[in-house]
Amino acid sequence: MRRYNQMVLGVCLLGLLAAALLVSAWSAPPFAAQDPPVRAEATPTSAADLAAKYLENSLHGTTRGMGYFYAKEQGGMELLTGIPYEQLPCKNCHTRYNKGDKQGQLRCEACHIADAERFAPPQAAVKLPQFAESGASGCLSCHRRQGFEWTRTTVRLDADGKPVTDPLTGVEMQVPAITDVHRSAPPAGKGLQCVNCHDTGDTHGDGNVYNSLLESPNTECTDCHQVEKLSQTMGHQVHGQNMTCAACHVQTVVSCYSCHINAVAAGAPEFPNQRVFGWKFLIVNDEGKYDVGNLMAAVYTDESGQAKTFAVIAPYYGHSVSNLKGDMNKACAQCHDNPNVKAYNETASITISQWDSSANKMVFPAKDGMVVPVPADYQKAFKLAYPVISNLDEVVAAGPDAEKTAKWTLGKEGVDLWQMLYAKPLPKMPPQLQFNFPTPTPTPK
Repeated sequence: MRRYNQMVLGVCLLGLLAAALLVSAWSAPPFAAQDPPVRAEATPTSAADLAAKYLENSLHGTTRGMGYFYAKEQGGMELLTGIPYEQLPCKNCHTRYNKGDKQGQLRCEACHIADAERFAPPQAAVKLPQFAESGASGCLSCHRRQGFEWTRTTVRLDADGKPVTDPLTGVEMQVPAITDVHRSAPPAGKGLQCVNCHDTGDTHGDGNVYNSLLESPNTECTDCHQVEKLSQTMGHQVHGQNMTCAACHVQTVVSCYSCHINAVAAGAPEFPNQRVFGWKFLIVNDEGKYDVGNLMAAVYTDESGQAKTFAVIAPYYGHSVSNLKGDMNKACAQCHDNPNVKAYNETASITISQWDSSANKMVFPAKDGMVVPVPADYQKAFKLAYPVISNLDEVVAAGPDAEKTAKWTLGKEGVDLWQMLYAKPLPKMPPQLQFNFPTPTPTPK
């Protein structure tokens, strides 16, 4: 992974108000079916030039990541909606002015100004986005699935599985629902922040235009964890060459399920029916390795009121890493003693989601298996149901309260359009085995 001179960050702060960083008008190239990355010209001679030149071509500057997946050329949801990406409000995110005389120009303040009206002198609002905050310029204000990972809580349970209450107030105590050995506070993790792993190359780009994060240089586990120093566990010995680190060590992904695109197109904030966690999908990546993936689902209602449904599967990194120390039986059973594989072997199907009419909500049976291996015939095998918003006009008028205003009902069962990018289904399902490692499992040197 490329590492830029750390002077970049300091110089960028000093130059936030400089016109040199705010003069490039945007003209994003179209999302052609096989757009190759556009390579940068010669490296600029100064740190300020580096930021000014590279940012406009970065994924933060172009928003190509969302647009590329959505486009009809890639088999995206535009095929169902007929609405070009350029007409969706999604394009207004990221580091460009959306209106006024500077519309389309770079906007460093998107990340580097923290609520300027609260600071005096205003220079005090200039900052590095060093903390994963969810405020106006925090990383999590845009990276909302990561924000969900960071902020989602659940009831703390005792050894008997009963809720623990505060002895003074009687209120059930909360603990993080998704932990990670890197970002979680001690003792669950090291308390790292986004920028501890994602440097200026990830944020400002490297000068090249990429269609997606999945094809651009990015942080790798091996940037810190040297392969030759890994303990020789059974998992590392068997799967060290044919699986990514994330395939085993990431414990969950967050899936935004059934976003109703009509609301977004009409100007409502983007939100799904549910943010689903407690599962992950197993796919093969473009390097031929088993990898962790994700499934996202969306629905669009046409002029006749007919629901058109969409699902996409792609590699995805969840910030839910576990060291897997202690019980290798449980770790290996994720794939090799898996209820979803057993269901597929018996019925040739896996129920991803279904509508519970008694509770009037979506349920996700595949979560019971935690890992959802994606079989070669996934388009037939995966069973999905889609809720739709029944009060779209009220939702659009509700503004910031749109998500709380939404009323959901079953819209359709089945997927009209599948998309899979940067991934392939598994050539075969994981063999089902029983393990009997000692517990706790000793860690080889």
